[in-house]
Amino acid sequence: MKNTLITLCFYAATLCFLNFQFADDFSEFGISTQNVQERLWSSLQNSEVIVPYLNNTVKSACRAISPENQAAAVQKIGKLVKLYYVSDEFKKRYGDWLVRSFPQVEVGVSEKRQAEIRARRIKETANLNAKDIEPIVDIQIQSAEAFVAMEGMLSSLPPEQRADFKKQIEAGKYNAAFYKKIKPLLKSNIEDFKKQYAEHLAKEEIAQTEQQLSSNNKNNKAEYEKWKSPEKVLSARLTEFLEKSKGVDFSAQTKEVNNQKKFVNNAYEAKNDVWKFCYRAGPAPTNAARAFAQQWLAELK
Repeated sequence: MKNTLITLCFYAATLCFLNFQFADDFSEFGISTQNVQERLWSSLQNSEVIVPYLNNTVKSACRAISPENQAAAVQKIGKLVKLYYVSDEFKKRYGDWLVRSFPQVEVGVSEKRQAEIRARRIKETANLNAKDIEPIVDIQIQSAEAFVAMEGMLSSLPPEQRADFKKQIEAGKYNAAFYKKIKPLLKSNIEDFKKQYAEHLAKEEIAQTEQQLSSNNKNNKAEYEKWKSPEKVLSARLTEFLEKSKGVDFSAQTKEVNNQKKFVNNAYEAKNDVWKFCYRAGPAPTNAARAFAQQWLAELK
């Protein structure tokens, strides 16, 4: 069947087979060991099973594989990938990737960085005049009414969102009160106003930076938990591959529409890319890939 190697590599990639150091020669498939290694490793970064791009060299090589050898070719790649999956090399690369991809960093802003922020804010406010800044101050003061109104919305929010929303309201009310307090300085002591204004902006920036770092840590922790088990990731990919590739009608008829092949049965046009890919590959490699995936999935449970 045409494009057999596409199926082989697709099968391996979608199963998250990573960075495999192949012992066998894969030149028969039109690919090098490095090509396969990087393709398989890249597949791990995807959150779902996708059909990979393969160049014409690979496609030509797969056409040379006879139908009776297609299942054996799938088993060859599957066996070698499976051996790599349990290797120390895979475990180390996967562990290093986890640490690098989802780090936990220090949330506090260093004193040096805080000093730099304050110096920049002082410089930015040095040339302000009362006429230009007063409208901004008035807007900040008027926002207090909006934040008071928002307090009435707290009870309508899901419990898990109320704490963060309440913090936003309190910060807004504090901000409005601050500007109301320093507004008189616009007329009585503009230099003192600029000093307090610059410090306020600096504190806001520092707080926002720390909040962002904290949020990043929280998100990274959640992602780490999601990806920390290669067994779960692999099981998910295997399950998705089996779901997307099931029930392929290899006898389905096609027709030419605007120089493109389309299924006669419109329902098949709505099928996912994996299903269509398996249709093009044919029953031998598809059935072999599904059988291998089913067996491995059973072993992982």
